[in-house]
Amino acid sequence: MSDNTEDSKEQLKKFKPKKKTLAVPQEFLDNAKSYDDKLLVVRSITEREMQRVVLIMKKMLAEGVKNKNKVK
Repeated sequence: MSDNTEDSKEQLKKFKPKKKTLAVPQEFLDNAKSYDDKLLVVRSITEREMQRVVLIMKKMLAEGVKNKNKVK
């Protein structure tokens, strides 16, 4: 039984998760020059990657609060 456990642990160590690619094509980000184009890209990212956007916003807000408290 311990051999199976050791094999499983070794397999988990070797396992590399696939790199998650952005749901929005790179061309959209590169070609967004006007405000409206940039807004469409942000909306698209938000719709497709809502959880990631929420985490980013939480981190930004936490850093903002931390920096505000340092100033006082």
